[in-house]
Amino acid sequence: MSNNDSDMGMSWADQLAALGPVVDRLLKVWRPDGATPAERQDMNKLALSILSEGYLCRVYTDANRPVFMPLWNYAFNQGGPSPDYVYSTTEVASDGVYRISGYRGTSRFIEITQQTFDMMSPSQVDNGSRVPATHDLDDLALGADGYFSVVLSAERPGGHTGDWWQLDPETCRLLMRKCSCDWNHELDASVAIERLDDNGSDMTPEDFSRRFADLPQWIEGMIGFDMHLVRFYREHHGVNTFLRSTKIDSIGGLPTQAYYDGIHEIEDDEALIIETELPKKVRYWQALVADDRFATVDWVNRQSSLNDVQAHIDSDGKFRAVISRTDPGVPNWLDKADVPWGMIQMRWNQASDFPDPTMIKVPVADVRQILPADTPVVTAADRKELLSVRREGAQLRRIW
Repeated sequence: MSNNDSDMGMSWADQLAALGPVVDRLLKVWRPDGATPAERQDMNKLALSILSEGYLCRVYTDANRPVFMPLWNYAFNQGGPSPDYVYSTTEVASDGVYRISGYRGTSRFIEITQQTFDMMSPSQVDNGSRVPATHDLDDLALGADGYFSVVLSAERPGGHTGDWWQLDPETCRLLMRKCSCDWNHELDASVAIERLDDNGSDMTPEDFSRRFADLPQWIEGMIGFDMHLVRFYREHHGVNTFLRSTKIDSIGGLPTQAYYDGIHEIEDDEALIIETELPKKVRYWQALVADDRFATVDWVNRQSSLNDVQAHIDSDGKFRAVISRTDPGVPNWLDKADVPWGMIQMRWNQASDFPDPTMIKVPVADVRQILPADTPVVTAADRKELLSVRREGAQLRRIW
């Protein structure tokens, strides 16, 4: 290796060697008493997905040439992603001037949140981080074709009379959530970002090497953060209970959203029944089940989540859902798959009031004795058709 090569940072072999111990370190946290071969492969899969995500969101894009890149989705399943959201992120410089533009689409809402942290770490669960602002595309002037354009900067540029969002001095990253509830028919927004005060500089070899070297920390920080968070909820919310979360408000949750979090841990012949009133007015609501690393159960091929379009509402106006491994033959089944224990989450977005869900544990065989008598029956053929529609709708979302 020449001196010039050495100045450019670690070699390819060195970078791969640094990634080598990542899974073993994560397994010591996830399964301190030892992981089974299947659990080891499952962690390999998760770490590989977050490595891929890290290239797109940490290595590829930067504040000088920002691009909204795919963050959490069914391939990058980390952070308890809502299946109704398409998440994207980009870095920004707090002294930069940016234009965000595109077409609104027809999805429920699109919000862009300013974040003050770079990469998540387990300590953030305890320490939290400030969220300076969340911006809604529906607050902008939209053209007849849905086109929008807004400038994001510390101060409004001189002579600019159009839409403007103030960029906080601590902001280093933007997180965009595109919410769709009717996956098969709504059209996601198309969004671009451009830095206006910089001609666009190529990433230097030194910058690339440094970002490449960040990937072990990216993987361990992202996955470790969520494992720590799930265990926080287990300790503070208990098992098979459901409480409104204040913790998520301090670590990057949407300020327009109320979160309810709990832990599920049941046998294969048991079920949890969630029951709740609905807010009098609410822009969006949803429920999901995840594993003990806060990876949402495969929502493309399983009904592991329900939103206000997908859910059946009972004749008394309440929402009731059944969490179980086996199909109870009801519309609002939340399939936990083979997950031994993990997270339950609900959210009310822009709600007028905040009903507290309740939860009880019953044998799967007794589910219909608890639910209203007029709860529809979902046959195996019905479920197959519902999953086919769901699988199509999930793939129609623009996650890439």
